[in-house]
Amino acid sequence: MEDKRKILVVEDEPDALEIFKDILTEEGFEVDGAEGGLIALERMMNVRYDLVLLDIVMPDKDGISILEEIKKFPDKYGETKVVMLTNIGGDLAVDKAMKIGASGYLLKSETEPDDLVSAVKQYLEIRS
Repeated sequence: MEDKRKILVVEDEPDALEIFKDILTEEGFEVDGAEGGLIALERMMNVRYDLVLLDIVMPDKDGISILEEIKKFPDKYGETKVVMLTNIGGDLAVDKAMKIGASGYLLKSETEPDDLVSAVKQYLEIRS
């Protein structure tokens, strides 16, 4: 059996974080959570993740700053795919994130559990 894919969910809203973690864990992924950007960077220095789901709006350090850091120092954080989480469609921050190197984005308010799983599998290039 192939190793479980590792996913880091970075979300400052505890309920949303738990929902994302539960859905992805149930699907067989190894999932860690971080309730802020600084915690996420710390975790990424110790664990190599296959995918990071990164909230854009967070109180300690916003997702754009975290993404810039991840992309600037791949030796430190790994060459991971980053998908931005947002509640705002057509957000300028999403455009900026894509230019920096995000693999994509998900609208939290419109992402059903099945959509989340499908999107994650797509980003990880897992065939169903």
